[in-house]
Amino acid sequence: MRGSRIYMLFLGVFLVLVFLLEYMSPHKFVWRPTYDGKDREPFGSYVFDDVVSSSIDGYTVSDKTFYRIVHEDSTSSPRAFLITENAFSFHDTDIEYLYKLLHAGNQVMICTEYISSNLEDTLHFETGYDAFLPPINRYISENKRRDSIFFGRDTLNPECIYEVYPQMHPVHIIAGKHDYRTETLVWNGKNEPLAVRIFIGKGELFLVSTPLMFTNYGILDGNNASYAFRLLSCMKDKPLVRIEAYGDHSGKAGTPLRYVLSEPPLRWAVYSILTLLALFMVFTARRRQRIIPVVKTPPNRTLGFMQLISNLYYRKHDNGEMLKMKHLYFCDEVKRLTGVDLREHVPGENAFMRLSEKSGMEMAFIRTLIRNINMAMYRHEASDLQLKHYIDGMNDILHALKS
Repeated sequence: MRGSRIYMLFLGVFLVLVFLLEYMSPHKFVWRPTYDGKDREPFGSYVFDDVVSSSIDGYTVSDKTFYRIVHEDSTSSPRAFLITENAFSFHDTDIEYLYKLLHAGNQVMICTEYISSNLEDTLHFETGYDAFLPPINRYISENKRRDSIFFGRDTLNPECIYEVYPQMHPVHIIAGKHDYRTETLVWNGKNEPLAVRIFIGKGELFLVSTPLMFTNYGILDGNNASYAFRLLSCMKDKPLVRIEAYGDHSGKAGTPLRYVLSEPPLRWAVYSILTLLALFMVFTARRRQRIIPVVKTPPNRTLGFMQLISNLYYRKHDNGEMLKMKHLYFCDEVKRLTGVDLREHVPGENAFMRLSEKSGMEMAFIRTLIRNINMAMYRHEASDLQLKHYIDGMNDILHALKS
């Protein structure tokens, strides 16, 4: 009994010291874009929501999709809707009800670095990537140069010029042939559009390729807060609703665990239960009898190594690293089968055309897949659905090349 008490006392002191060390250690910022209203990290939306709600009357955050908005709020007067995500996919139903909202006189602002492919086909707009850049926190720590972006009808006589890091505007908007009346609102230093207004029916659709400017960091970065407010002022005559129903928010909008963890009392109750369970397992795991060793046949070391690596990535849930490893294998196989090197430089149209000729697959599919994979590896993140889609796409290309 005395030994058990000493062990429990030592464990308690150890846990208290670990807690104090963690509590007093300097906070390390996480520079992963979430756009979540409860996230206080640089690329969350806690500060953004707080500042906008105190500046714009009637500002709210909703987890409703366009379909639910049309069916549940059909009697509401025209409103303005804001979506901020690095990348997300629209279903055909979402596009259908987006157009219903626009034709009814609503305004929708979509801030993203990647326009959904089916929305690209509908609007004849897409985003073009300027360069692959290192993480922004490295730029900030080294105090490297900033770029100029120009708010106004052109870059010669802009209404305002903002100095931002290149990572805040890595893409620009490319317009194809369309019948819409459009207006460019923001330009980069190369005279390429960063934000456009598209007039559809009685409403207006805004495409903005600088979503990071609508985050906590974007609001707090010097005088750049006015950038977001200048764009939002284009919809100032209507109540503003920020939608968290797409992108990374689409799979966790209504889970009970998310609500439990969002409330401090419930969250600490969960942590306390888990701690008690861990202590119970520690003190009841000791066997009363001596374990009889079992001699097993030597395991297959190669298979064990593969399982170890697989379990490591699975436990870390590092979809970005898994995608990188799969991409390396994919590039090696493509080079061996076709001679096209996808790793040495950014693939051009000739590479996509050669892969299309060799595999018999559509060049547009190959181009979109490889560009999306490169962008996902650049952001070092991918959702489970995106990872499955990318790996299935690479497998389909390799199967077509080998057949």
